[in-house]
Amino acid sequence: MKSPNKRSFYFSAVSFFLSSAAIWFMPLASFEAEGLGALSYILAAVFWIFFVLGFVFLRTVSNQRKKDKSYRNKSGIAFLRFFSNKPALIFDALLIAGVITLSLTFIIRNLPGPLMLGGTFATVFSLEMHGLFNGRNYEWIVDKER
Repeated sequence: MKSPNKRSFYFSAVSFFLSSAAIWFMPLASFEAEGLGALSYILAAVFWIFFVLGFVFLRTVSNQRKKDKSYRNKSGIAFLRFFSNKPALIFDALLIAGVITLSLTFIIRNLPGPLMLGGTFATVFSLEMHGLFNGRNYEWIVDKER
């Protein structure tokens, strides 16, 4: 059975994924197209609801970590760390690839839509995962399992 902290951390990651996944459906939504204005608002609501929900779950883990007097922070500013563990390695590499893809979309304006959406999704999702897996909460959960 997973600990409540690990479960909340997992739910946070899933919430961030669902928030980022809303980006894939943006081409379907248009404020100008008749009948699709509501879809635009629904997608925006899905993005923000899951984005905030991800932080709510993460906050529950953070509160438990702060109550644990045995935990000692091993690093400085967690968001500035890169490649600190295996999951972070994957998402940090994806973050770099996403930033390169997004940079290319600004330089080369005629890239295919799926590539632009994929780059945006990869950048947003991997930035969120970078914060999760390089952060203190993940470090604390891993330390508690040892």
